[in-house]
Amino acid sequence: MFHQGELKRALPAVLSGLLLAASFPAAGLGALAWVAWVPLLVAVARARGRGGAFGAGLLAAGIYTGILLAWIPGVLVRHGGMAPVPAWGAYAALAALLALYPAAACLLVKHLMLRGGRGWILAFPAAWVLGEYALSLSPFGGLPWLLAGYTQADWLPVIQIADLAGVYGVSFLVLALNTAAARALVAGGWGARLAPLGAAGALLLVSLLYGAHQLERWGKVEPRYRAAMLQGNIGAGESEAAQAEKFQQGYVAMADRLPPGEIDLLVLPESPAPSIWQLDAGYRRAMRELAARFPLGLVLSNIRLEGERYFNSAFFIDRRGEVAGIYDKIHLVPFGEYIPGSGFLSFVERISSDIGAFSPGGDPGVFSLGGNPASALICFEAVFPSLAREVTRRGSGLLLNLTNDEWYGPSAAPFQHLAISRFRAVENRRYLLRAANSGVTACIEPTGRIQSATGILHQALGRGSFRFVREQGVYTRYGDVFILLCAIILLVSVLWAERKKRRQLRRR
Repeated sequence: MFHQGELKRALPAVLSGLLLAASFPAAGLGALAWVAWVPLLVAVARARGRGGAFGAGLLAAGIYTGILLAWIPGVLVRHGGMAPVPAWGAYAALAALLALYPAAACLLVKHLMLRGGRGWILAFPAAWVLGEYALSLSPFGGLPWLLAGYTQADWLPVIQIADLAGVYGVSFLVLALNTAAARALVAGGWGARLAPLGAAGALLLVSLLYGAHQLERWGKVEPRYRAAMLQGNIGAGESEAAQAEKFQQGYVAMADRLPPGEIDLLVLPESPAPSIWQLDAGYRRAMRELAARFPLGLVLSNIRLEGERYFNSAFFIDRRGEVAGIYDKIHLVPFGEYIPGSGFLSFVERISSDIGAFSPGGDPGVFSLGGNPASALICFEAVFPSLAREVTRRGSGLLLNLTNDEWYGPSAAPFQHLAISRFRAVENRRYLLRAANSGVTACIEPTGRIQSATGILHQALGRGSFRFVREQGVYTRYGDVFILLCAIILLVSVLWAERKKRRQLRRR
């Protein structure tokens, strides 16, 4: 049984967890993120020791991670072939794992508080952002899905700084405001309360002014081309005959209804196709005939064979029907498209019989669409800022996201995935055409504004206007320099607190 005092100390962490869960898509309450961490930080300040602070962080993060990733067990059961008990166990283990870096950040803050330093005001957002960055580097390819900055996807003036510091810069800004507010609640004097709030407010004001300037600037950019993104809503669990019929109705028939000369580029999503590209001459001929109707051709997803290896690939087909380029997906979905560390995790094969055996591609590619450079991100790859940045740095003027979010079913996941894609557009100042098998299909502008979008779990025809952009911004050219700055902030905060503590000991 819990004592009443323990429950009382846990309530602020629970409140933060619930506020954070409501801050992310699809709830659409991103404004809550500006105060969501405050109860947690107050609980950390009032915790009896480092263990209490770590526990508070673990509880808050476990709650919001568990709520926001509640779609995972369904995916593992429906599409991974897992039994319900192992699926829920894997989900609980993942939620606990993702809660570790927030807990570690709270532990660090408590340590700095106990050492008597005020450096925790900057150390907390820096440590949190470093944890987010580590998620993209962690074993099995990483899962940078629930980054704090994504709560602001609908707040366009705020997210424009992503072209300077990536989504991590937006995360830092949100966390800095929370930390300043928490400091104001726990500090003793008015000076100690108002100074952090003033500094954080100034940082927010500068960010908003920069955002307003960028929105005005990019609002003057006129699109030159028109695209159609087809949403066939083909279910992976359907029979091959049903998939072939839906492919005909959902893609070929919809494309046939497009008036001649109205569309420059046709984009098909990642989805079950009636056959493998290299094994069906009839399928290849049909797609080539389809590509010939559009000035910029056709981009589609299919399986590519190379010896005994399978690749999840995007095919760029020009209007002559020639394959202008093939991109092989690099970041495969762990436990979905491959088994990571198959030697020591081979037991997973006994739990799930439906895991794919794809091979990863070797190199990000830039391909030609009517002589213009473009690149594809297949499904899960849109969550990795470094991959979109790399292809843009290599000259890509347009980003295409071919995805199959049918896996997620009627959940928040498709909307979370869409919000993530918006940041890739802002970071690199590129139009992003998103073709999703079951939605959300969308055209995203370089400011992150959604020009058009469909719903989920039905057939739809998405349209959008775009242009190929040549300009490269700070984030595209220099990458995650902001992460290095966060590491420096964290190191200086720790050293300053340790030095202050040593001075106090000498005076005794």
